[in-house]
Amino acid sequence: MTASTDQFVDIAKRSQEAVTDSLRTWTETVQGFAGQFTGGTRPQLPDTTVAVDRVFDFAEQMLAQQRELTKTVVGASRNAVETMTEQAAKAAESVTEHVSHAAGTADQATKDAAEKAAGAARSTRAASK
Repeated sequence: MTASTDQFVDIAKRSQEAVTDSLRTWTETVQGFAGQFTGGTRPQLPDTTVAVDRVFDFAEQMLAQQRELTKTVVGASRNAVETMTEQAAKAAESVTEHVSHAAGTADQATKDAAEKAAGAARSTRAASK
């Protein structure tokens, strides 16, 4: 796996753990509240202040996880762009070198052909005299 893939796998695992923990807490809360009904007595309603605190604590934890996930995704994207840019620059450099070499070879071939043609022309003039 690549570094980017490893980061995404880590993000997925952490997200799954956060959701699992949230569901576990919710289930325990509901079971505890439901258990109050089975005792045959009138249930005691939870303190609203505690309930509000729990809701906002949960929201705070989820927001923190989302922030970390976003930072990880943005970081992985930045690394991918940097890698692609670097590879594109290397490819462009390689193409430039090949084109320069090919141009030099073509220039030399043109000079050689011109010299042969000039030599042939001289030979033809000398033979006609």
